Amino acid sequence: MKEKFIMIETAVIIANWNGKKYLKGCLDSLRAQSYKNFRIIFIDNGSEDDSVDFVRTNYPDVILKEIGKNTGFAAGYNLGFRLALKDENIKWLVALNNDTKVDEDYFQEMVNCAKRHPDAGSIQPKILNFYDPEKIDCAGITIAKEGTAHNRGFGEKDKGQFEEEKEIFGANATAALYDREALEKTKQPVENFFDRDFFAYYEDVDLAWRMKLLGYRSYYCPSAKVFHMHSGTSGKFSSFKAFYLHRNYFFAVLKNYPLRLLLKTLFFRFFEYMRLVYNAISGKKREREYIGGEGKVQVAKIILRAWRDVLKNFPKLLKKRRIIQKNRKASNADIKKWLKKFNKN
Repeated sequence: MKEKFIMIETAVIIANWNGKKYLKGCLDSLRAQSYKNFRIIFIDNGSEDDSVDFVRTNYPDVILKEIGKNTGFAAGYNLGFRLALKDENIKWLVALNNDTKVDEDYFQEMVNCAKRHPDAGSIQPKILNFYDPEKIDCAGITIAKEGTAHNRGFGEKDKGQFEEEKEIFGANATAALYDREALEKTKQPVENFFDRDFFAYYEDVDLAWRMKLLGYRSYYCPSAKVFHMHSGTSGKFSSFKAFYLHRNYFFAVLKNYPLRLLLKTLFFRFFEYMRLVYNAISGKKREREYIGGEGKVQVAKIILRAWRDVLKNFPKLLKKRRIIQKNRKASNADIKKWLKKFNKN
């Protein structure tokens, strides 16, 4: 009997940089999926740890594309999206971190959720701590009034408080499903789905803003589960992470906030930023963790370098801002409601 031809409707993209030690767990969990209607696209960002040979030898069904250098999280996934979208039958694209394992019903639950919500630009699974699965790693993006983004539920013990399928501000790109149409309509020039200038961190927050401003919604799907090692590639505490988190926060608000709210936010954010700097230098709160034991001079250098980069990129950010603000469908009143509604669990 001739086998029935099935069109592939979902693509999962994995961007990798020296992540060989994570790949077996990640790719084996994809092989074990109950839902089979997807293809895997693996983008290697100039790894030096034999990641490419490992994938080529052990996972010949994976579409593999090598980049000669580390172009960053955003550019790597953009390339994967472009390759996937060449197939007109692809409806959904999943951005998946290499330091994850997905539950066997992950894809089926995510696709079912997307079908239940045709207005969705993105779907967020329940992401659990790989080493302590009773703890939440992320149940979506929350956004504070000044524009800082946080992982919903991060570090909380999973007691069933995140079991409701509901609208959220946006999806964390650790394991997010994106709708094809939403990606194509929100992309910036030259197939820039995630803004490549972010390099790493906050690029998913920026994309969440662009999707909401164009009228798309994001939903949390608790029945889809992912186990995440959290910062496996970049390191949990590092000056690298501190720099991009601080810099890219400003990138995101400068592009996406309406002007009056932007000016107000930057005014109050200056004082909040001074508090954050004090906490980092004095060793208080979580900010100190991002610089991993670096000295005060190094902290100052990270912050000044981040601010300098914002100024350097300001003309480019302004061009992107004009496009976003010109095309947005959401009103200022809508945005104020979001900042109130999605600033909590």
